[in-house]
Amino acid sequence: GLSSVLGSINFICTLYTAFVDNFISRSSILLWSYLFTSILLLLTIPVLAAAITMLLFDRNFGSAFFDPLGGGDPILFQHMFWFFGHPEVYVLILPGFGMISHVCSNLGCSYDTFGFYGLLFAMFSIVCLGSVVWGHHMFTVGLDVKTAVFFSSVTMIIGVPTGIKVFSWLYMILNSRVSLREPVFWWVLSFIVLFTIGGVTGIILSACVLDNIL
Repeated sequence: GLSSVLGSINFICTLYTAFVDNFISRSSILLWSYLFTSILLLLTIPVLAAAITMLLFDRNFGSAFFDPLGGGDPILFQHMFWFFGHPEVYVLILPGFGMISHVCSNLGCSYDTFGFYGLLFAMFSIVCLGSVVWGHHMFTVGLDVKTAVFFSSVTMIIGVPTGIKVFSWLYMILNSRVSLREPVFWWVLSFIVLFTIGGVTGIILSACVLDNIL
């Protein structure tokens, strides 16, 4: 965890310096995706480290952070783990989003990504919303109704910025001059199709009632 935190700080400082001194760097959606990824890691890794440390103290030193016999709460560990675990999904996919946006802009022979600010704010929204929806992994642990509805609703809302990104990618590749025989065209299109299928299933499963039934 320490290496991830230090690496994130390094990335944030480096990208901040690049953005201040270079307009071209500020116009690269790929670099922005690295910045958002680093911010997510910096926010979530310490929580996981704290959860693991508390668990080790419970197992080896007689504390009761997660032991109900000592007044602890085992569900707290799930909250702390998934507070890291769900944003980790976006840590893995955000650089991919930036890469696909970069490739699509090059396919369209464009130096500026279509809907640059739309893509930028979509990624920013994903970072913000993705940090507060960890509870949708815990619908079966006995969350109260209001909490479950909150997590369910915010999970559905994440589909909005994600849809903005997908439609921007489709616009760029469908208006490009690249030949249909180019492998990179089908690579990008395959990513969009597979990602859309996964995203649609995520929207369906975000409903807490359906999630409990399944």
